[in-house]
Amino acid sequence: MFPIIPILALIAICGGGATLMWYDALTREEKERANRLTTSYAAEHFGKAVKDLTQSQASRVQALVRAHFEN
Repeated sequence: MFPIIPILALIAICGGGATLMWYDALTREEKERANRLTTSYAAEHFGKAVKDLTQSQASRVQALVRAHFEN
């Protein structure tokens, strides 16, 4: 049997680390903008505060914010 849960946990940890490194590289103004976008996307897409998002929802919001900065 293939250990899916530990592999998924490792992927989540690596993804979280990459997000922290990406966020740390932003300027102060970009961090403020990313924070506003995160709050806005959480409310618009899920009707929740950021702290109330599930892991899946938080990952989706994270992807939207990163895509905003990459474009």
